[in-house]
Amino acid sequence: MSQSAKAPYSAASWLIGWVVFLVSGFVASALLSKAWDDCDIGINASANLGDLVTASTTMAVVSTCVWALMRRATGRRQLLLPFLLTVATGVVLLWPLMAIWHASDGYPVSFCPPDNVPPWWPGWLPV
Repeated sequence: MSQSAKAPYSAASWLIGWVVFLVSGFVASALLSKAWDDCDIGINASANLGDLVTASTTMAVVSTCVWALMRRATGRRQLLLPFLLTVATGVVLLWPLMAIWHASDGYPVSFCPPDNVPPWWPGWLPV
């Protein structure tokens, strides 16, 4: 067996995997931070900071696992198709992330009525 047959992943694949991990975690934390800031929940409390780290890390890990699965499903030589499928899946995964983490439990609904949903969130997509 040749050396190239033994190496299942290329350097580009690893690089894209890291980019998917970092960007998806950043987008998740930026989205939640913006929602919390607009609804005056804030991320200053340690409980909210813990929620932010947990949510963004979960999104990053799940997105990276999706990248690995898409890469395996579409073939190891392709990079663009699994990347596009991973991005589409990541966008779809942002909805449950917002549904779970958009407001802390027990936080009063005062700034973003009726359910602490930020005004920029699409009305047709329930949270």
